[in-house]
Parts: sequence; C-alpha cells; structure tokens
Amino acid sequence: MNDSSEKLPVGASDATRFRGSWLTPGALIQWLAGLVAGVWLSRQGEWAADWQGRMPDGAPESAGDVLSGMADSLLLPSLVLSLLVMLAFARRPAVLRLGIALWGGLLLGLVHQPLMLAEALAREDIWLEGRIEQASRSLPAPGESVRLVFRVEACRASGADGEAGGEQGEALKPPRVNAFGMTSAGRELACRRLEGQRVQLRRYWPRRAASESSASPLLVPWQAGERWRLIARLVPPHAASNPDALQSFDRVSWWWREGIVATGYVRDPARAQRLAPPRGVAALRLAAEQRLWQGCGGRGDDIQWAHSPCRWLAALTLGRASALTRDDWESLNATGLTHLAVVSGLHVGLMASLVLVVSFGVLRRLRPADWRFSVAPWWLACLAAWSFAILAGLAPPALRAALMTSVGLWMASGRSGLGVWQIWMLALSLVIGLDPLALWRPGTWYSFLAVAALLLAWQGCERPRGALGWCRATLRSQWVLTLVMGGALLVGRGQLSWLAMPMNLVIAPLATLLVVPLGMLGWGLAGIDSLLDAMGLRLSEGAGMSGALWQWLAERVDHGMAWLGTVTQRHGLWPARTATDTLSADMAAAMAMMVLGGLWLASGVPGLERRVRGLCTALAMLWGTGLALLLWPPAPWPSSAHAGEGRIGRDSEWLADSRAAPLVVTVHDVGQGLAISLRVAGRVLSPETMEDLPRHWLYDLGPGAAFGPPRMGELLKAAEAPWGVIISHGDGDHAGGLAALRAEQVAQLWVPEGQRNRLDRQVGWLKGVPTAFCEAGRRITLGHLADRPVKLEMLWPPPGWKVRRDNAHSCVVLIAWGERPLALLSGDIGVQEERQLVELLSRRLAGSPLPLLVVAHHGSRSSSGESWLARLAPRHAIISAGRYNPHGHPHDEVVERLMRHAQCVWHSGLEGALRWEWSPDAERLIPARGAAGIDTQCLGVKSVD
Repeated sequence: MNDSSEKLPVGASDATRFRGSWLTPGALIQWLAGLVAGVWLSRQGEWAADWQGRMPDGAPESAGDVLSGMADSLLLPSLVLSLLVMLAFARRPAVLRLGIALWGGLLLGLVHQPLMLAEALAREDIWLEGRIEQASRSLPAPGESVRLVFRVEACRASGADGEAGGEQGEALKPPRVNAFGMTSAGRELACRRLEGQRVQLRRYWPRRAASESSASPLLVPWQAGERWRLIARLVPPHAASNPDALQSFDRVSWWWREGIVATGYVRDPARAQRLAPPRGVAALRLAAEQRLWQGCGGRGDDIQWAHSPCRWLAALTLGRASALTRDDWESLNATGLTHLAVVSGLHVGLMASLVLVVSFGVLRRLRPADWRFSVAPWWLACLAAWSFAILAGLAPPALRAALMTSVGLWMASGRSGLGVWQIWMLALSLVIGLDPLALWRPGTWYSFLAVAALLLAWQGCERPRGALGWCRATLRSQWVLTLVMGGALLVGRGQLSWLAMPMNLVIAPLATLLVVPLGMLGWGLAGIDSLLDAMGLRLSEGAGMSGALWQWLAERVDHGMAWLGTVTQRHGLWPARTATDTLSADMAAAMAMMVLGGLWLASGVPGLERRVRGLCTALAMLWGTGLALLLWPPAPWPSSAHAGEGRIGRDSEWLADSRAAPLVVTVHDVGQGLAISLRVAGRVLSPETMEDLPRHWLYDLGPGAAFGPPRMGELLKAAEAPWGVIISHGDGDHAGGLAALRAEQVAQLWVPEGQRNRLDRQVGWLKGVPTAFCEAGRRITLGHLADRPVKLEMLWPPPGWKVRRDNAHSCVVLIAWGERPLALLSGDIGVQEERQLVELLSRRLAGSPLPLLVVAHHGSRSSSGESWLARLAPRHAIISAGRYNPHGHPHDEVVERLMRHAQCVWHSGLEGALRWEWSPDAERLIPARGAAGIDTQCLGVKSVD
C-alpha cells in the first residue's frame, strides 16, 4: 500500500485526518509488526543480559534512567542510528511508522523487563518492605503454607541480622563476605535491584503455633493490600526439569511472564511488622471478599474458600481464581471451561453489555427523541468494564479484556470509522504496548486467535434472525472455535478435551446468562442489605437476601461441577498418554483439525474475495504440511558406535524413541534428594520362578513434601506400573516419595534390614507389599543380552549390619552386564563405607573406567574420597542436589576431586533430569536442559563451579 498517495478531503477534521493516515489497515499492520518485533528483540541476545546488568538500582522510573542504562552499551548507538535512518526516510510514512513502532517496542520491552534477583543474594536473609498484591489465603492451615505475591518497595540486605525494622540508626555488624565474595555494600547494591519488582513468598505454618494464643504475631492474618516489613530468604526463579513427567509445566517461564523475579519464604514471621492496612481498590476487594464469605455462612477473618461452595462465585464475580482447588482446575481443563473461571472478555463484555442495555433503556424513557445519539451509555459501559476489571485485580486476562471491550465499544458506537480488522489490530497493539510481557503469554494469542476466527467466519454474513437463527449461529461459532482452538491447544499444550464443544454449548451459556448475572444480582442485594442495616430495618437475622441467593446459587454450581468431575474421570483430556509416547497421533489430529478449520473458513464463508479464499486454503495446506513434517520418524538410536565412547544428546532428543536402548537409567530432578528410575527393554523373567519381573525399577523416590504432594508424583503417573522399588535408606530426601505410591503399584520392595521399621512408621501400606532385604551378595537378574545377564547387584550393607548412622545403612547397587560394571548407585554412604567397597569395585573394573557413578550424599564432603574416585575414574559422575539447597551441596572440595578424576560431571539442579542410555555397542547421556561442550569426549557441562 502506498501511503503517500492517500488523499483526504480539504475540510476533513483532525480526527478524520489522523484515522486516515495513521489508522488505515496498512498503517496498523506496520504499527503492530514494528511493536511486536521491538518487544521481541528486547529479550533476545546480549541486549537483555546487558540491560539486566546495567540496572543495579532497580526498575527505571523515568526516560532518563532508561537512557543512562543504555549509555555504556551498544544499544543506545544502535537506537540513535535507527532514528537517523527513520528521519532520512521521513517522506515515506510506512518506513517512519515501522521505525517508530520498532523503537518504541524495544524501549517498552526493556522498561517492563523484570530484573532477576542477583545470584549474590541467593539464600541470604534480607529485609523487604512493600505491599502484598496477592494472597492465596490470609493464614496458613496446620501443615500447609500461604502463597504471597509481594511488591517490593524497599530492600535492605545488611540489616537482616539486626533488630526488626532495620532503623537507620541501627548499629550494623562488621562487613562480612558471602559465598560469592560480595561484601555488605555489594549486597546492598544488589538488593536495590529488587525495588519495584515482584517476588513470590511462602508463609509456612509456624512450628510453635500450637502453644501460641490467637493474638500471637505468628497467627495474625496477612491480607492482600497490606504493607509489611519482613525478613525473607530468596532465590532466583528455578524449577525442576523432568521431561518424563506426564504434565511438564515450564514454571520458570510462567514466573517471568508474571513479573516474578525471585521466590522464597518468610523467615521468622514473629518479627514481621504490619505497616499499613489495605487502601483504595485493595481495601474494596478485601471488603467485597469478606462480604461474600460472610454471606455464604463463613465466620472470622480467615477466609478459607477451599471447602466452601461459594468459591465458584468468588472466582466468577471477584476474579479470585486462587479460591479454586487443584481438582477444580483439573475438571475445568478437562472440559475446556477454564476461561469461565478467569475474569476475561466473557465477564467484562457481559458487564459492559448489561450496563449499556440498562443505560439505553433508561435514556429511552427520559429522552425518547434523541436517545439513540447519546454518548453517555457508551462511556458508562466502558467505565463498567474497567471498574469490573480493576475490582478483579486487573490481572493480565482482565486488562486484556478491558482493553478489547473498550476498543469494541468505540467501534460499536459508530464513531471510530474503523473496520473490524482495524479494531482487532488496534486492540492487539494496545495490549502489547501497555503490557509487553503479554507477547509471551499464550492466553493473549489464544484470545485474539479465537476472535479472529469468529470475525473471519462471520465476515459478510447476515445477522441471525429469530431464536432458531441464533441457535444455528451459536452452533456454527462453537464449531469454528472447536476446530481452530482445538488444533491450537493440541499443538501448544499437547492435549485437548473431547468435551470442550458440548460443554461450551451448554455450560458456557448457563454461566454467562444465568450464574454470573445472578451472582451480580447478589451484589446488588448486598447493597440493599447494607442500607437496611444502616436504617435498622433488617427483617431477619442471618446473611440477608444476598446471602440466601449466594448460598442457593453456590450449592447448585458446586453440585454441577462435582458432576463434571465424575464425567472428566471417564473421558477427560485426550490423549491420555505417557510422556514417553511419541507425539505422532497428536500431531496428526492437530493437522486434521487445522486443515478442516482452514477449509471451513476458506470455502464456507460468504462474502470473501477469491484471493482471500485462496490465501486461506494455502495457509491451511502449508500449516498441515508443516505439521506433517513433525510426524517424520526420529533418527534411530546409535548402535554402531564403539563401546566406551560417550554419546551425549540434547534436550530436544529427550522424548525421541529410545526403546532400542536395552538399558535406560534416569536421575530425576527432584531438588534436594535422589530419585532414579531404571527401565529395561523387552520381557523380564525371573530365572528362579520364571515369573514376570517389573520392567521399571525405582531407586529412591526423592523428597516428600510437608506442604504439598511429593515431587515424584507426576513422574510416577507417567510410568507403567507395577514397579520394583529399592529404597536406599529411610531419610526423607530419599524415601519421602513413597507417599505418592499405593501398595498395588509396587511389585517388589527392597530395603535395608536396619531401615524397615523406620519406613513402616512413614508409610502404612508397606506390610502388604512383598519385601526383601538389601544385603551384600544378593542380586536381581533383569534379563539377558548377548548371552550375558543384566543384573542388579547389592554391594552394601553387609548382612546383620548394625550402626547408629542411618546413612551407613544405604543400599549400594551395582548395575552390571555379566561381570562388567555399568553404573553404581551409592545412596548416602560415607568415606568409611567407600574404603570397604573400593577394593571389590577395583577388581571388577580391572583398570577400566566406571561408565556411570551417582555421587554419594549429593556431593557432601563426608563422601567421595580421593582414593574412591581415583580407583573408579567414572566417565559420567552425576550429582543429585537442589540448585539452591541450604546445605551447600555439592561442597567445593568434592567438586575439585570430581573434576580431577571424572571425565564428565553433571548437576541435576542445573542440567535437569539426566538420562543415561546403554547398549553393548554404545552409550549416551542426555540432559533435560541444553548443555555446552567442554571437550570432544564429553558434551556436558562441568556445571558445579
């Protein structure tokens, strides 16, 4: 489009000239493309890292801060050069618009980029002062925790060890140097980066709470909107990486999209100080939530939605998504109704429509002559949309919905002069411009994709007439959304719901036209109840008219969702696959849906030009072809390499078909603990009884969780039961995951004799499981390969071993092929046990290196002695430890010894889960996260520095 040829009437107004030159379809495409490219570039390459390093004083507050942060980098000269280029092509409006949008998008992306917590402050006690933006509940229940989102206003690193409050006159201790070699002054500078940022904190149930009174500071409710000063211990955002998990969720990316720059927990809650109560919108939200809680029969200030039927009304009318339980969200995901429980365009648009209809109805009676030309109803509808979004917390979905509703009202009023696609592009530009992180939120693109599909499907169609016409229109719209969004969700998330279309045809209209309006009517009745109370005219005691309506409505909604829960248990999400299955069926279904949706949009929409139909068809076929390429069979597992040569894959190879590997050992990323799974190919028979043995074995199950499910839970769902289980010893970081298993899932259980009673106290179902004692000399034959047995040999503890140290009872298992050692699983043994085993292992190795060693006791200095590592000389040494664990594992001296004697050193906290695959001809180790090479023999990372 040649913008210079566009001419406007001489008498056109300034607004018309602006729309004619800056809001044409071509201009909007240029604005949108430049903005998206600029925001995307702000996170790419060295620019983002350079920006992070040049903002030591926290988030920029002005344009001067932004420019000063760029002054010493190549970013500022690059932007100046691009500005000069734009001025040189100023006569070409298209180039000028594109350049301005690119420049503005880059600046917006940098300004809104979260500044991650400096590593120097990891696990340091620091004073934080700020406001609680979100709280899952006001007070933790016994054995549970509360999740808080805290907006930092002030940060102090040097006063955390002093008295509460960190007053300016407080005498500080002498400067000390932390593990990163940073003094107090350096920590203060790093702490200032947190100011203006958001952190996620956990407030745990205090251990002394049972002996405290209700007035104790430990039992004071913390409400959203309050300002607090507290001590926190933070770490940079990190999460486990286990591609074998059934539902692998990228939590680190989610934290980044939400602006969370650190996670941690509140230290010593008794020293925390409330500085100010909630104010403004926060106080209004809290009062509304307490009013709903009391109207539903709740008592006290501690709101506990988890067991209240009114949690659905809290989510639908107040945007309190955290009120729903994990089971509620699983039911919503399985039925495709997640959008109903989040304040989005459906709720905001409904509120704006109701206000618009009521306003025009009142105005029609007051001014019957010119009511159609009034602007007030449109402004009132826009105000209602924004008020509802702000009351719901103005979360990203609510902000996106308010912006889209405002632009839609502008177009519907007839005063914009823009077409539907111009409005669509303008709304998307505003969303990304006001919230640059929305570019990386899948919900943004799902929302605009759904709107685009509906616009394309109904372009050129007549308005439906009559009840039958509207029913057909609803069915057609839902069919289009099912095809387009089903394929998109299958590609983006790997699963979809078969129930999405029927549920959205039935449940969505009920929630939109009945449940939400009745819930809003309850708020109107709540106002009447408050007025009657003020006048002393309350007719009856109790929750009043609003409470009666809410309780009646909540009970029916809860019964309906409980019924949906039973339906989803039978039909649920598709495909119900394990994480190790190939994705060819998913991709084939997605390809079919996309092609069918494209053909529907291309041929079934009247009013489209032939070129547009051809374009839709071409895009559908290209999309289908691209998805078909994903169905190409993966490369075969290497089988011709020489034995002993390491073959290291990449994280993209993790889910490739590895069934050709006879033996797979995976050290899972479970934080500070140990969990190893072992899989052998083919049918496994016991040579003594000729009965089937488990193909999947588990050596330890990782830590339990005092405040949630064990970390091994999702991994166990993805594997094939029953399992053989070997528990090295009874420590919680090794045996805690037993709580995630049931007795019928365990075929055999091996435990050290001295640890059996301890495990019985932890898990009650062990008595019904076939159990054997782990003793030196015992073995399990898993199968035969090339006339040699693949077996598990127990090396430790000796029979009748009795010592007081639990770690000394650790069951040490050697995986061997015939007499050739392959891998050593050493539990938590110490240097004394290593001395008694090293001679035996040295004879078995006969001078050859051990292919795989799982380092004992997470890299503690009490294990992995010099002679032990020198005699084993492992090719791959894996340390299973949490990235920011409180014990300092792995210890520096152990790391130095490993780097002297091991060819490849791996850290599960950094590389994620590590999968070692072996066959008689080849072996390879694949990290879940990408890794850079250090030499030709090991493409891993010695990432324990």
